[in-house]
Amino acid sequence: MNKGERGFIALKLDMAKAYDRVQWVFLERVMARLGFDDRWIKLIMNCVSSVSYAVLVNGHKSRFFNPGRGLREGDPFSPYLFLLYAEGLSALINKNGKEKKIHGLKICNRAPVVSHLLFADDCIIFARASLEEAEKLKEILMDYEKESGQMVNLDKS
Repeated sequence: MNKGERGFIALKLDMAKAYDRVQWVFLERVMARLGFDDRWIKLIMNCVSSVSYAVLVNGHKSRFFNPGRGLREGDPFSPYLFLLYAEGLSALINKNGKEKKIHGLKICNRAPVVSHLLFADDCIIFARASLEEAEKLKEILMDYEKESGQMVNLDKS
């Protein structure tokens, strides 16, 4: 790298037990902020929260119980709901990008700036390789963890 050129970093994030940690209240708030109709939100939240489980304990089935959070892995709808959930992280990254606190990367002059890519529970974030931007990204992730209940798995990220 020549003097005066800036380096960039790419962070591949792994969320710990991502689907299990989805807080239904946060999902509902995100859908409302995105402008979904109240009837749609109620329908989705009914689908999400109507699940019940029973487990085998020493070969005997327990009583059914209802969880207070989480999405069903393997359900074809869950990755889409998780993307709505991850919109909270996306909004934080976009807000800080607009405020010039973090800078995504461009692959050529006419290309758009890319600050992050999301697919279900996978996330890659691009930023300048500087202490300031690393600290800002850490702050963004801490805010997201606090508000959403998600947690970055540092061993897999």
